[in-house]
Amino acid sequence: MNGTKLSLMPIPLPSLTEQQKIVEEIESRLSVADELEKVAEQSLKQSERLRQSILKKAFEGKLVPQDPTDLPAAELLKQIKKEREVTDLPAVRQGHLGKRIKIDLSATGRKETKNEG
Repeated sequence: MNGTKLSLMPIPLPSLTEQQKIVEEIESRLSVADELEKVAEQSLKQSERLRQSILKKAFEGKLVPQDPTDLPAAELLKQIKKEREVTDLPAVRQGHLGKRIKIDLSATGRKETKNEG
């Protein structure tokens, strides 16, 4: 098929009234889509504000009621560190340069893990 034959083919078109109805329907649906996009953007902004607010309150200790008998975070961290030292869980620790180093556990009878570099 070439351009000449194609130009001679009749292409059915709806009436002008029908074309106007089609355009109105498309415009209506596009405006609904635009409104939905705006609502989605507003919801995302609101959720980010809420997230920031929740984080702020959490760091301020205002997210949940505080128990006056609870220890401060620094004390709890010290306790956790002591408990880990007592149980001697880690066989491999991070060195001060970020490299993994081996710890000799032969005296404890535990298997040594190798994962350097």
